Amino acid sequence: MPRTGIADDRETDGDAARHSEKVSDNDQDFDFDVAIIGGGSASEALLRELDGTDTSVVMFEPRLVGGECPFYACIPSKGLLHDVRAGRTWDEAVARRDDLVNHLDDSQHREDARDLGATIVSATAKITGPNTLVADGSEYTAAAIVIAIGAEVVIPDIDGLDRLGDRMWTSEDALTAHDRPQRLAIIGGGVIGSEVAQMYSGLGSDVTMIDRSQRPADDLHPEVSRLIAESHEWAGITVIYDAEVTACARTEGGVRVELADGRSVEADIALVAIGRKPDLSRLGLDVLGLDHDDLDVDDAGHIAGAGSLSIMGDAAGRQQYTHVANRHAAVVANHLTGDGSRSYDEAVVPACIFIDPPVFVIGDTYDDLADDSDIVWSETSVRVPRFSTDELPDGFVTLAGRRSTNTIVAAHGIGPRFDELSHALVIAIDGKVPIDVLQRTIQPFPTIGEILDVAFDDLADALAATADD
Repeated sequence: MPRTGIADDRETDGDAARHSEKVSDNDQDFDFDVAIIGGGSASEALLRELDGTDTSVVMFEPRLVGGECPFYACIPSKGLLHDVRAGRTWDEAVARRDDLVNHLDDSQHREDARDLGATIVSATAKITGPNTLVADGSEYTAAAIVIAIGAEVVIPDIDGLDRLGDRMWTSEDALTAHDRPQRLAIIGGGVIGSEVAQMYSGLGSDVTMIDRSQRPADDLHPEVSRLIAESHEWAGITVIYDAEVTACARTEGGVRVELADGRSVEADIALVAIGRKPDLSRLGLDVLGLDHDDLDVDDAGHIAGAGSLSIMGDAAGRQQYTHVANRHAAVVANHLTGDGSRSYDEAVVPACIFIDPPVFVIGDTYDDLADDSDIVWSETSVRVPRFSTDELPDGFVTLAGRRSTNTIVAAHGIGPRFDELSHALVIAIDGKVPIDVLQRTIQPFPTIGEILDVAFDDLADALAATADD
């Protein structure tokens, strides 16, 4: 991955002195009020939240300011998936993707960060003591430190995987590639694996996806899983479920992926997509008496026993979504400069899988609520007029309602344009809107949203039936 826009804007001694004067009212002189380790989406969001508060900020980012999302995650993946639906060729899709990601040039992100008052240091930072960091041989002090380093691809311990060299890809490779493999084997059938599988299959590759689960998204409603599997089949993907990869090897023509049951998959490239996790081992947390593998993080992102040290975004080890990272930034800012009233768990978390048709998951999963006796699930599978006018496939919605409150607490669905449908359900859940009120809402005709009319009625019937039992 090329590094671009890496000029260091560390301030002069005079500038740093002015910052020290600003915070000297706190009886301690620091170079900055806040130091952010990492320059991804969460960090950019934190800068926006702190804008106008007269807070001095230094941000350490050794690669691309903006992080993964705009360069080799959310934006390129959604662009390529759109190109599949639009019927574009690989070359057309790659050209448009490169424009979308500004050819991996983060200069606009850097300019925006500077406009928000940040000093950018293009180096990795390490904590060397309370309120102290070192980056590229220079020392910095800050009244508060915020960790926002994101998460890294998990590379499983599979025999031979480390010897595949450039024949092994991660999602970053897949989303920045200019040459398309004719045959692609994907190890992992989760969100990333599914999206990459559909985009590469749609752009002409023969794709085989290997999933350890017995069905896709196995913690969701079984009908959602069935429809995801059907979606992969329509996309021309070969999926091997309930499979364990035991070894990988380079071959004359590419790679061979061997399975525990004796089968093997031949491909040009093997892509690893089994998940991501933060690596906090290089931050120097041990100097603060902290175990990087066992941090006590509260619902405001504050790390216990470490002074003013917080963690947010993917690094916090919670849901790994850009929108969650941005919300974390708002919470951290509230505790740094506000009344300290906000919490990471203050709102329900929505998520989408952007396959065709898309999936939404709002709140807890089907498995999470399976043992809750106060929960009733409804199922809705119906065609509304917009499905017919636009020649769209059927959709499925399942809602979890709480008997004691007659409100929705979770929602899952798969269907055409359902990623946009999710917003109404987020508001219904966060607002704790009673089901009888939701039944009286009006959906515009003819829209996909009309399926909610039926879904609300179905949940009301399910809640009423259990009340009569």
